[in-house]
Amino acid sequence: MLRFHRRALGPLQKGVSSFSSTATKEKLFDKVLIANRGEIACRVIRTCRRLGIKTVAVYSEPDVNSVHVRLADEAVCVGPAKSANSYLNIDRIMDAVRQTGAQAVHPGYGFLSENKLFCDALDKAGVTFIGPGFHAIEAMGDKIESKQIAIDAGVNTIPGFQGVIQDEDEAVKVAREVGYPVMVKASAGGGGKGMRVAYNDAEVREGYRLSKEEAANSFGDDRMFIEKFIEDPRHIEIQLLADTHGNYVPFPERECSIQRRNQKVIEEAPSMLLDEATRRAMGAQAVMLAKKVGYTSAGTVEFLCDKHKNFYFLEMNTRLQVEHPVTELITKVDLVEQMLRIAAGHALPAHLTSGPLPIYGWAMESRVYAEDPLRGFLPSIGRLLTYDEPHHLPGVRVDSGVTEGSDISMHYDPMISKLVTHGKDRKECLERMKFALDHYVIRGPGNNMAFMQDVYRHPRFESGNITTKFIAEEYPDGFTGVKLDAEQTHEVIVAGALMHLKASRSSNKNKAAQVWTTAAGTTVTQLPESFQGVVALEAENATSSDVLSWLNTLPSTVGSHVFVSAHGPFGEAHAVRAVAVGSTIYASVGGSSNWVIVNDFDWSPKAPLFSADISANRRALQVLKKLPEGFQIQHHGAVHDVIVRSPKEHELSVYMKPKPKVDLSRFVLCPMPGLLVSVAVQAGDHVQIGQEVAVVEAMKMQNVIRASKKGIIKAVLHPAGAALKVDEIIVEFE
Repeated sequence: MLRFHRRALGPLQKGVSSFSSTATKEKLFDKVLIANRGEIACRVIRTCRRLGIKTVAVYSEPDVNSVHVRLADEAVCVGPAKSANSYLNIDRIMDAVRQTGAQAVHPGYGFLSENKLFCDALDKAGVTFIGPGFHAIEAMGDKIESKQIAIDAGVNTIPGFQGVIQDEDEAVKVAREVGYPVMVKASAGGGGKGMRVAYNDAEVREGYRLSKEEAANSFGDDRMFIEKFIEDPRHIEIQLLADTHGNYVPFPERECSIQRRNQKVIEEAPSMLLDEATRRAMGAQAVMLAKKVGYTSAGTVEFLCDKHKNFYFLEMNTRLQVEHPVTELITKVDLVEQMLRIAAGHALPAHLTSGPLPIYGWAMESRVYAEDPLRGFLPSIGRLLTYDEPHHLPGVRVDSGVTEGSDISMHYDPMISKLVTHGKDRKECLERMKFALDHYVIRGPGNNMAFMQDVYRHPRFESGNITTKFIAEEYPDGFTGVKLDAEQTHEVIVAGALMHLKASRSSNKNKAAQVWTTAAGTTVTQLPESFQGVVALEAENATSSDVLSWLNTLPSTVGSHVFVSAHGPFGEAHAVRAVAVGSTIYASVGGSSNWVIVNDFDWSPKAPLFSADISANRRALQVLKKLPEGFQIQHHGAVHDVIVRSPKEHELSVYMKPKPKVDLSRFVLCPMPGLLVSVAVQAGDHVQIGQEVAVVEAMKMQNVIRASKKGIIKAVLHPAGAALKVDEIIVEFE
């Protein structure tokens, strides 16, 4: 059904942008259909609107209220939730094209973006595909064929077996011949799906089976091949543009080495590894490959690089990449605009074709996913109850397709947004990213921002000494949460105390006050003890050192006194004393004479962010929820239950006893919502630690659930094919 929508969400540009258009007076298209959803659909709509092009969105039934649907000029429902019956259904997309009279289709990334049959269907219908031609998609979409083409083009390639692996036994045979470790890969794979690293025969067999199933489900093509796995590589890629006039332009590189399960998590541009000579050599090889297949439009050639700057062809993505914003920010080029211009037959502008492109500063991108990093990064779904992007901060751009109230569905990719920062150099860019993550408010489904906070503050990442094994090496036991140092913990304690004092203030604001006079003749206003507010100290011409001296001479009773634990109701409590001097708050933790100085304190009860200058550093702490005796506060990704008590409550707290913990060791729980694909055990089976118990599919990924203890199976509570909720019991032990 065709639906028409008025634009109701305001400006589309969210954050930093410095694009200069080259297409304002050129004939492009009157109407473009975006065959995608979410943030990439919104991203394409943004550029189309700037260029005066009308847009058509397509959507599945559960996406009816999605942001991209509301932003487009028209929208067409293309089917139910299942991608195969909607976003991957070529016939239904073609029907939408015909209904709306769209002259061109932008495929975004994923879904049909690299589907040669879709490209062919559009061509036969006389509709422009905003991307490369059929031949290039076909050649580069097959990992086996593309590798041979790369060899023929003179591009460096990874050693391996050039052929399709027929079964597990052949996979083991080939792996032994190539030499461990190997990468088991789907010929049609991409986006981290359909690939596994194997270090022995058993891992080859499991990797072959799981990757083959993922490839069949995600790409409809389960052909597998094997190549040598390059140890300790860096993943570096070259963005390029090619027009129909023979112009090929390689862009400065992007580094995508921070990966989890072969899925990119953090990208940056440029790379700290490359020098100018290597950068040009990689760009030249990317162009050689593009010319070999007659490539046009935007594309990306991915390479693996070792520490000696040797590089090897990995694959070519015949579409716009997820991480394209970092390239846009360091080159000031709108890649979507250039794709539209190329598709309309225009030549690339002279400032792109006249020589190596200049690099403007540094950019980083964080992929914000709905997943739980404390539970092995398993997918999380649900409604965004509170959602506030930090695109108002300097050098920050947010590409998203959600808003407050949007649902993160189990049917599609769990990405919430792409948080991108830009700075004059890597240091400024990195600091802006940390600051932006502190300000990014997401309530509802879990997300991976705490993990990224930890990565960005890791000394190894800060130094740029990274490889694709960074996460595996630095988090061998998984992510266990951000750990704050003593100074950062004091910031949490002070914030908790001040929030408690401010929240209690309004009900006591009319109480009487007492006044003292210091030796310097300055008055100190002491509010009654029952008032949990900040004391007022009037010191008109005092210097900072004067104030600190006065504070240390005041009676210990002066000020507001509370006891604060940053580790829950049974954690160590610190005495906090707060005194206000004009608009500045001084807080002493644990009786220390080293006062924490707080300025520009900005927080109101129920607000999700506490913002202040703490010891001359601007801080943003997130208030996740109100607790019976305090607040749950997140600082740099670390979550703390901050308990605030009066001196009397603190005195009585020694009599409190913790509740006994519930024993769940007898159960195997489903770690995320998903489909129970298979169950590998039955009642009476003897199971060992690490043995496969079941496989759960979520977000198109197969997840093996293993036993964390040995024992005898008492019961299997769900059959294969069941839809499970998070923490639902799959198996019970005796």
